[in-house]
Amino acid sequence: AECAAAARPKPVPVPPVPTAFGELLREYRERAGLSANRLAHEAGVDPSYLVRLQSGGREPPRRHVVEALAHELRLSDLEHARLLVAAGLIPPLVERLGSWPAVLQDVAAVLADPLVDEDERAEFVRVVEFVAARVRRVFGD
Repeated sequence: AECAAAARPKPVPVPPVPTAFGELLREYRERAGLSANRLAHEAGVDPSYLVRLQSGGREPPRRHVVEALAHELRLSDLEHARLLVAAGLIPPLVERLGSWPAVLQDVAAVLADPLVDEDERAEFVRVVEFVAARVRRVFGD
């Protein structure tokens, strides 16, 4: 049993990515060059509410608020999905699937597995991105 434990690879930490809703919102807002007051006004929310969201002093908002913020921040589809997930909401593409296919579970499991080293994870991502790009080229976006 000791040999098996010694041969087992050490966990590799997953690269840090802002996952807290407020942290991600602040990152996107700052990148967009908007003040908290301006973004709040444009998205139709109270500025103090937005500041509390960014600081983690409030639970993530409902979908319509996240959608308004994403719109005003002019987020890409991927960034929009990340903001929704950080708020505990389902991204539109997953909603369109109507279920959680086993293949999504498999992809998520590989990406989240601390025993998958950084190089293997990067290679896995490259393969998935390659296949996805090929399918989009053949069938269109």
